[in-house]
Amino acid sequence: MTVAISSTLPKRQHLLALGVGVAALHFVLLVSSGSNMWHLQPDSQKLGPLQTRVLSTEMAQPKLDSAVPAPPVARPVPRAPAREAMPHSQQSQDAGMQAVASAALPTPPDNPPDNPADNPAELPTGIATPKDITEPPTVTLAEPTIKPASPNASALVAKVGNFPDNTQINYKLTGQERGLNYHASGSLKWQAKAGTALPKAYEAELRVKAFLVGSRVWRSVGQLSENGLAPTRYSDSWRGERAAHFETDTQKISFSGNLPSAPLLPGAQDQVSLFIQMAATVSAQSFAPGAELNVQTATARDAVNWTLTYKADEFIDVNGDRLETQRWVCLPRGKFDSQIEMWLAKAKGGLPARIKITQTSGNFIDMEMRSSEALAALPD
Repeated sequence: MTVAISSTLPKRQHLLALGVGVAALHFVLLVSSGSNMWHLQPDSQKLGPLQTRVLSTEMAQPKLDSAVPAPPVARPVPRAPAREAMPHSQQSQDAGMQAVASAALPTPPDNPPDNPADNPAELPTGIATPKDITEPPTVTLAEPTIKPASPNASALVAKVGNFPDNTQINYKLTGQERGLNYHASGSLKWQAKAGTALPKAYEAELRVKAFLVGSRVWRSVGQLSENGLAPTRYSDSWRGERAAHFETDTQKISFSGNLPSAPLLPGAQDQVSLFIQMAATVSAQSFAPGAELNVQTATARDAVNWTLTYKADEFIDVNGDRLETQRWVCLPRGKFDSQIEMWLAKAKGGLPARIKITQTSGNFIDMEMRSSEALAALPD
């Protein structure tokens, strides 16, 4: 019995020692496996194939010192759509009407202002309106210097019997504007009422037409009296209209757009009636080169004295015929005015066989006669 107990005891000791060893091994493994095992959440997680992670911009970008401003973000500049190239001929025609839309014949605005202060930068009288589409620099224009009448000049004296028959002169027009040459057509029309009773109504019209652009018309209406033309209204029509009114009862010339009026002087003309009055004057009188004629001439914005000088006798070819003409020149009155030249043909009742208007910039329009036709008298 004693022997049985002693043999069992070593076995129990072995089992106990084995259990203690296993427990000690587990404890060592647990302690040596690292601190991650003690965290409630792991540092990273595996993301599934359709999962995304959103990062805050505050976390994604480092904080900058508030004293240093952030560099500006460059924005892409949109490219302007390419303009379709305008054919050279269309550019020429457009520039042509620009020139025709200015001249010794001033440019009317699209909407004439009710007050001159609404349009302080009006160009002085001249033949070219810039239609450029880039904004020009601000320029202050000086007032034109108005020259007094030449003391040696004579007035334009014409009697009713000196005026041409009812006629229309047709012209071919060439010109240059902003370096572009262009072509157009024009006409000068003169009509009066029939009969011998005076005064009687007249109409005179200068018209210029450009293909695809349209017409510009300068018109004079008034009375034909024993002493010549007495205009009552002058108008300039293209993209609007401007006018000058000859008010005999108040002895003044008034203008549209509330521009200042001018005193009405004896024998005053406008820019269209001037051609007809000159035709009658040279038909009735003999002049030598160097002679000067003086006349108050109204535009659509002013009325000042013009002095016309007889320069020379010149010949002009019209459809194979040589016309003898007198070349008369009206020099610029001020810094921005145009030079006007007219070649008056006695064979055509003194009407101009050629008209040329040249700007100080060198741009010009040149109208040369190509034909003429008789017109009926104005209807009663």
